[in-house]
Amino acid sequence: MKLSTNMFLIVASVVAPFAMAAGTPPTSGLLITHINNQQWQIQLISGTAMQSFSGVLESDKAISGVQGVNLEGNDVAKLLTANSLGANLATWPGRSDGVNFTLSTGAKLCLRDTGSTGVKMYLGVSLADAVAVTAPVALASTDACTGSGGGPPPPPGNRKFHVGHWTVMDRGAASQALMQQTVKPGIVGVVKRYTWRSLEPTQGAYQFSEVASDLGWAAANGMRLIMIIEDKTFVLERPDPAYLDAYTPRNRTGGYTMVRWNPTVVTRFNALTKALGAQFDSNKNFEGIATQETSLGLDSQTLNAFGYTPEKYRDSYINVLTTATVNMPTSRVFWLMNFFVGNQGYIASIASAVANKGVVMGGPDVWPDNKSLESKVYPFYTQFSGKMPLFGQVENVCYSEPHMTGGFKTKYWTMPELFSYARTTMHVDYMFWVRVTKASPSDAYTWDDALPVIAGTPNF
Repeated sequence: MKLSTNMFLIVASVVAPFAMAAGTPPTSGLLITHINNQQWQIQLISGTAMQSFSGVLESDKAISGVQGVNLEGNDVAKLLTANSLGANLATWPGRSDGVNFTLSTGAKLCLRDTGSTGVKMYLGVSLADAVAVTAPVALASTDACTGSGGGPPPPPGNRKFHVGHWTVMDRGAASQALMQQTVKPGIVGVVKRYTWRSLEPTQGAYQFSEVASDLGWAAANGMRLIMIIEDKTFVLERPDPAYLDAYTPRNRTGGYTMVRWNPTVVTRFNALTKALGAQFDSNKNFEGIATQETSLGLDSQTLNAFGYTPEKYRDSYINVLTTATVNMPTSRVFWLMNFFVGNQGYIASIASAVANKGVVMGGPDVWPDNKSLESKVYPFYTQFSGKMPLFGQVENVCYSEPHMTGGFKTKYWTMPELFSYARTTMHVDYMFWVRVTKASPSDAYTWDDALPVIAGTPNF
């Protein structure tokens, strides 16, 4: 269907920034067409070279009537939520594909690029009469790309905010010699684990020499450091200071989990973050600290023995996260969340309480097709997108995650697909990649396979 000249001018007038096409018309790119008041079309058009695009459309009203056009192979165009549409498109030379959708009259609409490699974008009926635009682009209202769907808010105060790709050092493989191997194009810094036991050998006597040494390495290599404070293990090793052994029972995974809701544990954790903040908050290479996943791995008998209630657990998290942001006024606190025993909805309660304090929410795993995560965890990313910064972590298992539906050319989710999923479904600002160097099984992917994606999207 053709657009009238007047309709085209109306649509173009709300797009900013833009520049009128001049000279020879483009032969390839992403063409955005407003067919009529309610109908829209996105086309990826290839000229003489293959084109790819990954992005998300966000609206303040429901998107409907989603219909793929010439989709093939790994192309995906689907609703992520009622108000957001994700697209992951690739087309060969001389071809085009895309998606049509319907939007209520008067709705706001914003297009965001979530990891494309140089594809140019245009607004118009055809490439011959198109207006060049740059993402994020407000398509149906000048303020469509601001507000709750407008990305993370400015860092509170002067907090550090070095978003992008980070390498997570695998447990037991985190020497500075191995950290040196992560200094690659697009890598912002490293995430390294430290047991609470190693940081506080005896009560109130802190041992931070390893952290200081790692920060020295980071400064020398133009990198940054996020330190995960381990209070849970998956092997027969205690994560807790010896004086807190009584609050650290065995868990179902073969390791130990500290009783995070106990007032003594909460008080001592707050003392630890105060000591860390006093020594490292002013260090420009210190991005901040991270907790471990909210999943406890404790059976009901153990939970009962230590007086667990979901309310106690909720309140303890709000306490320690809030206190940590006070103790580290310029650094970040990364909260790893996934499953919450007794009341999964308390994840939202905690997030609401700390969203404006500088906390970054996220966690393991970037795991498409995992029904439990899709139903119980990923909705929180959508709920708090734009209200607080978010992160996602590609764990060991994610490198060998099989496609559970048809239409894909590969057995496992590829690294570009995982990155696109993290950006369009999880809305992440920080992307964590666990450094897995040996494929398991042998045909799976590794961290090395992620490096081209990382190098190609350094400033997402």
